[in-house]
Amino acid sequence: MGFNFAIIGGGLTATAMLCQFVNRVQAKAVKGRLAPSQIGIQIYEKQDFFGPGIPHNDKFALPFHITNMCAADMGILEGMPGDFQDWVINNSENLREHFSYIHDASFEADGSRQECNHYPRAVMGAYLKSRFQEAVQAAQKAGLAICLFPASEVVDLRQKGKKLCLSVKDLRTENYFSNEADRVLLATGHWFEKNIQKGYFTSPWPAKKLIGDIPPGAKLAVIGTSLSAIETLLTLTSEGAFIRSETGKLVYSPSHNPRTFVLYSRRGLLPKVRGKMGPHRNRFLNRENIDRLLAENQGNLTLVSIFKLLDSELEAAYGQPIDWDEIINPTGKPADLLQGYLDDAVNGDGPNGELIWQTILHQSFDRVRDLYLNLSLEERRHFDKNYTSVFFTHAATQPAINAEKLLALMEAGIVKVCKLGDNYQLVKDEVNECYEFIYRDIQGNLKREAYQYVVNARGQEKSLETDPSRLVKNLLKRGTVLVKEFQPAHSGHNVPTDPASAGETYKTGSIWIDPETHRIMQMGPDKNPAKSSLIYAVGAMTRGQIIDASMARGIVQATFRIAADLVDYLTRTQ
Repeated sequence: MGFNFAIIGGGLTATAMLCQFVNRVQAKAVKGRLAPSQIGIQIYEKQDFFGPGIPHNDKFALPFHITNMCAADMGILEGMPGDFQDWVINNSENLREHFSYIHDASFEADGSRQECNHYPRAVMGAYLKSRFQEAVQAAQKAGLAICLFPASEVVDLRQKGKKLCLSVKDLRTENYFSNEADRVLLATGHWFEKNIQKGYFTSPWPAKKLIGDIPPGAKLAVIGTSLSAIETLLTLTSEGAFIRSETGKLVYSPSHNPRTFVLYSRRGLLPKVRGKMGPHRNRFLNRENIDRLLAENQGNLTLVSIFKLLDSELEAAYGQPIDWDEIINPTGKPADLLQGYLDDAVNGDGPNGELIWQTILHQSFDRVRDLYLNLSLEERRHFDKNYTSVFFTHAATQPAINAEKLLALMEAGIVKVCKLGDNYQLVKDEVNECYEFIYRDIQGNLKREAYQYVVNARGQEKSLETDPSRLVKNLLKRGTVLVKEFQPAHSGHNVPTDPASAGETYKTGSIWIDPETHRIMQMGPDKNPAKSSLIYAVGAMTRGQIIDASMARGIVQATFRIAADLVDYLTRTQ
């Protein structure tokens, strides 16, 4: 075989990568510029099936866990964000047979082609399985050699001359084998830290295990107030029932011995609720102004310049200045704030029932990655510390049905939300076998609150050092990947000629990549960082640098760029 491409991981990223790569190879082959028979693809997956990965795997998720993004934004094909929604509609009869609950949680009652539908994660998993199988068949038909390795864990990756050697463990037989590849994509997706302390859960997944390990009646703490935290609540309150009253309000009827919760986070921010888009077209925060800003400030962009555009747009739309203090640290009781978010989503704050701020932000989401990447490292560090939570509460909105459920749980006395502030401690009380949160409330009073059970639901950690996999540990130990970025004092994405004189460094903890190609950055023999010619990385392991790394649209954009880079290389060398 002339060229072998290995993909480590078999979830959403691998599926998007396979589809993009096969499509590009086919297009070049039709023009006689590539010979597919000289190309091989290897895909390694620890599970025994390909496509869903962890988030959309029914072994991890339950029927009431739904996609947080709209189905119309979750397609895995470049330029076709509505592919998932179209697939659901085209396969609706078969889906209703296999997923009787498919429309229970949709934004609209009939679950048809509405502006924003949220389907159970397992339905997204079925879509990914389908697209993966179709891509495999298309590749085989085109003449590519496809080798699938289910229940296989890549435990090491070493460069051997101009090739890469993969050490693989067969999880069924416990035996080891090795393969070679010319290029490798690291696409291992989300990871779980190991649970080494009794009563402390490093992740809310798998959901069924969480239910089994935390008994009914327990009072527990959940770290985080974002989407993962809300899904944790839905998991551990599933013995009860949500009922729609005669007035249309959703109420929660608890089981006879319900668990109760306190959600803890530094800011206590709850995600905004997805509403409807409107006709507003940006005059300030538009593509022309953003492109000009990027062109003038490559690698040295400031948050002030971005906020100036955003402020101007919001003020023009709402006719008054924006109170950022209230946005960053909202006052009022959490339940009242959530009710307000829900009312805004349902009724809108514009003349046509739309959410104006959401309409404004949506028009710039496709440029958020470039804006974030072009911030100086100092500015990125400042954003990560002070604005990340605020950004994701607005960018990663929750479906209205989940907001209704959360509000019902709060009104039933099942859930409380607590703001910890920046200076808090979480310590383990070895004597009493519990975990204690130590913080000061808004009035400055010292608080100490203890729990037997704690669930960390802050979402995927950025630091690769929390990934327990042997592959990652080997990559870090050997220095194959870099988790600290270097940025020279006065240039864009070019690497410094001398790292010692670099203007800034930032240890994000995630893999440093070249954002244009998604090739990983490596330290060369001259002690200067440079793009790898052999290894790519996409997804959660890059989220310290790629702000939308875990979102479907971000993964599609990344795999599209990798496919372009690979096929460009193949057309030049075949």
